[in-house]
Amino acid sequence: MSKNHRFVLHCRQFVGTFGGLGAAGLSASLLTSILPTTLEDLLALGLCSAGGLLAISNFPARRQKVIDKVRRTADALSRQLEEAMQKELSETTENLNKFAELVGKPYKDMAQNRVDKLSNTLDELTTIEEKLKKLQIEIQNLHVSR
Repeated sequence: MSKNHRFVLHCRQFVGTFGGLGAAGLSASLLTSILPTTLEDLLALGLCSAGGLLAISNFPARRQKVIDKVRRTADALSRQLEEAMQKELSETTENLNKFAELVGKPYKDMAQNRVDKLSNTLDELTTIEEKLKKLQIEIQNLHVSR
């Protein structure tokens, strides 16, 4: 249902309520001017007052309907707003993660290169240590054989 259609519907309900009350008053006025006796006038006024009372008695029920409708609309709007905020938060978090990865990539690559160089240096040192141990053993063997 479009917003314009709902607005027209609400206007009709509003006018209908006050129209019923106005119709009761107008009917009472017309009937009292047409009817010849006071008793009939009083009877017409009583009937029209009952009609007006009936129109007014619908106010609390209509008021509650409007309150419920506003509450439902507010709840729906609240849910939509919360969903939109959650979606925006997720998108922003994802974008920040991508940005952090993009900005940090050169530093990560540089750190990885440094780790690789240090690993190579450690391997070289291990190889040199093994060679030194072999040389020490050879030197000791030379001293023993002399």
